This record gives sequence, C-alpha cells and structure tokens, in this order.
Amino acid sequence: MYRVLIVSAFVVFYMATFCSGDTSVKIINGDNANIEDNPWMVSVEFRENENSNFEHECGGSIIDKSWVLTAAHCNVFKPDRPANDIRVAAGSSFKSQMKVKIPVKKYYMHEKFEPYNTGELDYDLMLLQLKKPLKFGPTINKIDLDTDIGKNYTGDICTITGWGDTDATTVQNFPDRLQVVSMPAVTNEYCGIAWNITKTYWNNILCLQDKDKDSCKADSGGPAVCSKKLVGILSFGNNEPCASSLPSVHTRISAFLDWIKEKMNTKNKKNKKNKKGKGKKSKKGKGKKNKKNNRN
Repeated sequence: MYRVLIVSAFVVFYMATFCSGDTSVKIINGDNANIEDNPWMVSVEFRENENSNFEHECGGSIIDKSWVLTAAHCNVFKPDRPANDIRVAAGSSFKSQMKVKIPVKKYYMHEKFEPYNTGELDYDLMLLQLKKPLKFGPTINKIDLDTDIGKNYTGDICTITGWGDTDATTVQNFPDRLQVVSMPAVTNEYCGIAWNITKTYWNNILCLQDKDKDSCKADSGGPAVCSKKLVGILSFGNNEPCASSLPSVHTRISAFLDWIKEKMNTKNKKNKKNKKGKGKKSKKGKGKKNKKNNRN
C-alpha cells in the first residue's frame, strides 16, 4: 500500500481537498513575491463548462514558449475535460492583474497516473500545450529543467511559489499576490517512510520540510526550484492543518525527462509537419488556379 497514512493525514489532504472541489495543494509563512524573480510561474485556471468562469486551481511552470508543466491531479475530477476549459494566466504577481491569458490546445496527463481507485499520486505530472506561444520578457520566461537524476538535494534550500491558502488552519485565505517560501530538502528515505511511499518510487520525488512553513491548498502543480532549476512540481502534502509534521512531496522532474521530451518533440514535429503540408497544398492549389486562369 502506497500510503499508510491514507486514512489519516493523507486522506485529510487528498479527500478533503478534492471533495470540496479544490484540486490544488497556499504557502504558509511565506513572503510576497515578484513575478520578475519568478517569470516561469503561471496560474493554471479551469472552468466547469463554456458558460462558467475560469478560476485559479493550480500553479504551473513555463518550460517552453508553448508548454507549461503542472500536476496531473489538478485535473483529477475530469480527465476527459475539453482542453478549452483550461487556460494559463501569466505575467503578473497578482492574479487579478493577469493580462496574458492563453487557452490550452491540448493537455497530456502521464499515462501511469491512476489515483482514481488507488488514492496514489505516482506519476503526478501533466503537460499543457498552449494554443499560441508566450512572448518572453521580464515577467514571462521559461525555467530550465533539472537533468541530473543522480543529484542528491538533501539539505539544499529550495524555493516554492504559489497563490494558495496562506492559513495553516481550516480557515482559508487565498492571496491575490504571489507568495514565496524557501525550505530545505529532506531525505527521500525519511519522506518515503513518513508517507509510506513504495521504495521503488523514492527516486521519483523531492520532499521539502521546515517548521511552520509549507505549501497548502491551490499550490499544487507549482514549481520547486533548487539551484535555479525546476527540480519538482508540487504533488501533495498534509492539509488542515498545513505545516504539519509531514513533508510536502514533489514529483521529481529529472525522473520524467524522457516522457516530457517525448511529448514535446512529438507534438512539435507534428505541428511543423502540418504547417509544412498546408504550405505545399496551398502552393500546389495556387499553381493549378494560375494554370486555369492562363487557359482562359
């Protein structure tokens, strides 16, 4: 069994959050953050249908002009959700002042992510392909991915950002301004035992913990940045209260590089092929039209 605490601490985070309709994990005892210092940070917004409003549910990280990385469980309730019911908001420290809002063209949840019957959050990552590329600048830019699967981050100070709940208790307080907090990485062994995570999955996680500091509701999918690289995306942690005796767990990016690259490369090549094909067809059609005109 993946989680020995699934009927106690984990279920408080996982079930209470999801049953209330909140698919995300705010930052507890953090500080106000500037988007210029975290230009890869975006708000991932969902809507129930085309007649409802988009609302912030999770964080995400820009890893390319047309690609954002977030957590698969953000879409756990509607895995067949139309892509146009998801969008990315970027370019401001304040949710209410986001001027860049781009719909999602397609999304790709990891094929092995199956929490629906098991309650487990293995392979908790999702790629969002945007309908149009972002324009990079001081407030919007990508972050490099961690590629060193063998690196041990234990003891390193990592930074997390988000617009999630800032109150560690059952009282919810969602800020308009982006929050940031730094926490040290703990050993995967300690984290794995604390959450009863299968040992074979320990290399696929990054865990952070510090007294009275934590991520919380609506921070899910947000970046864990260590040594200026995207090392993890927030998957789960304890909830109600947040900042408990358990570490927050982040999906380790370097463990899924092949999956990320395969999805991005396949889709990018397909897009280029389609554009090339359209160009040929257009040119060929134009030639036929000109010939017909010449005959007349």
